[in-house]
Amino acid sequence: MNRNVPIVFSILLFVGILVPAYAQTADHVVINEVDINPPGDDSKSVSEWIELYNPTDSDIDMSGWSIASTTTLKKTMTIPFGAVIKPGQFLTYSYQSVWFTDVSESVELRDENNVVIDKTPAISDIKNDFTSWQRIYDGFDSDSSSDWKFVTSTAGSSNGKLVQTQTLDGVSVTASSNKPFYTFGEVATISGSVSKEVFVVKPFFKPEQIVVTISGPNFDKTVNLYPDLNLNYKTTLSLHQVLGINEGDYDVTVSYGGATDTASFSVGYEIIQKDIKQDGELSIVTDKSQYIPGQTVYITGFADEIIPFEGMKFTVTDFNGKLIYNGNLFPTNGKFMTNIFITTVNPGYGSYDIVAEYFDKSASASFEVVKDIKEDVPISLWSDKKAYGLGDVVKISGRVNKVFVNTLDLEIVQTKQTSLLSSSSSSTSGFKILDAVTLKGDGSFDYSFTIPNNSLRLGDYKISVSKEIGSAKIIIPVVSDPENYVASDTPLTVEMDKAVYEFGDTMMISGFVKDPYSNTSYSSGTGVKISISHEDGTPLTIESLSKKNPADIGYSFTAIPETSGRYFLQVDVNKNIFTKGNYLVKSQYSGHTAVNLFSIEDSLDLKGGPVITLDKEVYGLGETVYLNGIAPLTGINSVEISLTKPDGSVRNSGTTIDNQRFSWSWVTPISEKPASLKLDASERDIQKSNFGVYKIRVSIGSNNLDLFFKVSADPENDSLSKTPLFVSTEKSLYKAGEKLKVIGNVIKRQQGTEGLVVPERVTIKVLDGKFPFKQIHESSVYPNQGGDFSSLFELPATIFSEGLYSVKASYSKASAKSEFSVTNDFIFGIDADLTLLVNTDKSEYYPGDVVSISGKPNKLIYLEGFDVSIIKKSETEITCGSFICGKNTGPVTTIRPSPSGSFTHQFVIPDKATSIGTYEVTVDADFEKKSVKFNVVEKPIVEKSNTVIEKENRISEKMISITTQDKISEDVVISPRVISGSLITPARGDESNVNLKVSTEFGTCIIGSDADCLVKESTRKPGQIYDVVDVDGISLKVRYSGPDVRLEKFSILPESENTFLPDANWNVEVIKDEQVTRFYYKVTYKTLE
Repeated sequence: MNRNVPIVFSILLFVGILVPAYAQTADHVVINEVDINPPGDDSKSVSEWIELYNPTDSDIDMSGWSIASTTTLKKTMTIPFGAVIKPGQFLTYSYQSVWFTDVSESVELRDENNVVIDKTPAISDIKNDFTSWQRIYDGFDSDSSSDWKFVTSTAGSSNGKLVQTQTLDGVSVTASSNKPFYTFGEVATISGSVSKEVFVVKPFFKPEQIVVTISGPNFDKTVNLYPDLNLNYKTTLSLHQVLGINEGDYDVTVSYGGATDTASFSVGYEIIQKDIKQDGELSIVTDKSQYIPGQTVYITGFADEIIPFEGMKFTVTDFNGKLIYNGNLFPTNGKFMTNIFITTVNPGYGSYDIVAEYFDKSASASFEVVKDIKEDVPISLWSDKKAYGLGDVVKISGRVNKVFVNTLDLEIVQTKQTSLLSSSSSSTSGFKILDAVTLKGDGSFDYSFTIPNNSLRLGDYKISVSKEIGSAKIIIPVVSDPENYVASDTPLTVEMDKAVYEFGDTMMISGFVKDPYSNTSYSSGTGVKISISHEDGTPLTIESLSKKNPADIGYSFTAIPETSGRYFLQVDVNKNIFTKGNYLVKSQYSGHTAVNLFSIEDSLDLKGGPVITLDKEVYGLGETVYLNGIAPLTGINSVEISLTKPDGSVRNSGTTIDNQRFSWSWVTPISEKPASLKLDASERDIQKSNFGVYKIRVSIGSNNLDLFFKVSADPENDSLSKTPLFVSTEKSLYKAGEKLKVIGNVIKRQQGTEGLVVPERVTIKVLDGKFPFKQIHESSVYPNQGGDFSSLFELPATIFSEGLYSVKASYSKASAKSEFSVTNDFIFGIDADLTLLVNTDKSEYYPGDVVSISGKPNKLIYLEGFDVSIIKKSETEITCGSFICGKNTGPVTTIRPSPSGSFTHQFVIPDKATSIGTYEVTVDADFEKKSVKFNVVEKPIVEKSNTVIEKENRISEKMISITTQDKISEDVVISPRVISGSLITPARGDESNVNLKVSTEFGTCIIGSDADCLVKESTRKPGQIYDVVDVDGISLKVRYSGPDVRLEKFSILPESENTFLPDANWNVEVIKDEQVTRFYYKVTYKTLE
């Protein structure tokens, strides 16, 4: 039978990438590499070859084994007797010309019993060059097409070794080369990392070295390294022949702390490909790989070189080799097309081969005919998903199973009664589609429609198809969260739209009756009986209005279920029916019962008085203060509000009460008042300020309630003290002779505004901590506009002995207390000798430091002053016993003593190298001269790393959080400057289904495909590689590779060179299903200058 046939060209490349998590090495001889289309004409020379590899630890005898082509040509080569492959050995074989086909070839390795030992996936090679199909690592076999790669051939040599890490005593090391193959003149890079730093203790303490051994053909080299701060290492090897590098394979062994790891690479000459004229190519493909009787096979193909008046011959043979179709076609626009109908009368099930010949070229393809399995119903109907959301596209499909018809009637109806659920002015008419679907030759059909993006369209939809031969229907739900939707299997459900209701709310009771059509109650119009009772089961009753039969009746309803089985009921929550408490709702239908609980609360029942709140306690300038309140039901319809400012001025206002609720707002001043440093004679602060504590008095009838808030220059870190009076000391421990500073805060009492207004003062008393708690000091101070106050007191050494003391503050009727301690080094009341006490704050300093010298007599005596001199000691001085011979003093500084008799002096060491040495301080106090020494030493050099990088590798999770915050490294503060990330999708073809989304912790999408993301595509454009975006007030430079690529990369850094990333969490989401991915990221830190 002759037909006009079109053919489409297609190449299926099974390119694999290693996923180490699933890596494994075969335990048998494997086909390691094969070139099915080397350079040149395969029909004129024996050039096709195959490489075998032995990954086991023993010799394997391959006598009588065979290597076979399994597609069109089916040529088999038998390995000669005595062929033995040693462990790790490569054997390469060639056979006849045109041993393999160039498209969809699969090669098998069989043993002497014709048992298949190894087999390649279906591979194609139409490049006619030096590229070949090879395993990603020698002997690597995970039974997946991703085990193979299509790269430059390495016949008879390694494809690369699988890296395996050995771990010993918790220490591990990794090793790798940046490329598996190098040419002479290149530089090989060996790098890796260690798990932790190891030290050698004996014979002396030192860091453990990383030993890298590189060996190859007549070459051996050992390199010793140390891990860097990030526990990484790297070394390079120049691959020049004059340095002893020869062609061949090189092994790398890395040892560290008892752990070892290996890697390998190859070195050779650069392959210079000749410009070989390519012959015309021919290819053929079918639209599907499997068909059932009644379907049509569409065959398409093309030839890249059209020969005038030359026709294409094609044949189709079945699984028995019987000719089914043949034809001779002529091209149209370079294409050939035909189609074949799979008969429904005694069809042949199995594999069919298509062979096309065009001039001296040929191509092949295959398809399979399988049995049609039908459901035992007249019509089958399916939807593509279990649940849908608003705006989704619904795809339905089906088929007739017994009697063929041309069309079926289609009806799509939204079953929800929208008039019950919406009171808006928009249309509440139902959703309905009436249409017809046309059947295909195999009896199948499909149809799609879109759910409108309107909340009225939430609910169930009934989809039905029908004809005289029968009917079918399905129910699909449209919900707000289709991803988390779970269908109920129970026969009857009841649900509440909320768990807690307020009086005045509308309660929505809903539920689902499973398969109402199978129940006679639905046919008879019986509804779902719904009743509401108290939590303990006692009925909720209402008084009957019937004059003939006055009685209490139960509170029950009837809801008619929709065609989908869904039912709804709305109930008003009012005080005529309900009271506060818990209730039980019960649904009953055809012998099934479902129950649920809900509660009713009354937030307006204010037995304790009005409830008034502010949205926060501390505000900044220009912010709005929001006050909300609920008033008791008293009949009062307004509220009086007065605001008292820190300067004492009052602002009166009010608001109305609506349904017991009221609200009020006020904007704080937008700026501080001009500075006025005017003080009165008593040093009372009379400066006016907008900062401070404000008071709001809310008056509802006779009820008055006061609230306080604070306006601050730093509202984020400030707080409002809720205590009326607070007092403390600046520090908890003082020395006798120091000054005590008392600090505190008070909420100022509101005073009248008429006549003479005298501000109140805070009374502060300093008391002895021992009974009878005698008063030592007292003062009265005025608080400032913000309510803060402070006062200073002397602590004479003659009065304040060592012990515990207290401070008491009083303001109006409020009081507060705090304690502090005093230490006293003076000696009183004993006959100890008078001596001078002198010391320095440290014994060792660096050039540029400040030396603090202090001293005092051990008894409280009167002194005119202390003479202090400081000299640098000389190595040539002559000592007379314990004294320096002769006068040895430098410039003298006279210091007057403090009231407690002590002194303090500071000496600045010159910041230069000549300052290093020993210094002596001499203090003359008339009654005694004392000396003390200190040393100035060279300041150690602290090596500061300008850049620190933190890395995280091989993350497979979907959600990753990256934290950027300041760190301390070697006593140096470092700040985050750059975030970089890379997402690898190993399996080719998955890249379009895997993408990145990078967001801030506040939800701002920086990188992603969503409409609201700031960067959606590659930032590389003519003249630029970054996009500059504004994120949360920071200008950032974003670099992005773009979506739908196997290696998706990004980097984020501030636009300004002097700015760092904020202290924040950056959320990275890998948007995928079950695809295998690996995410890598690093944070680059810089030192603060």
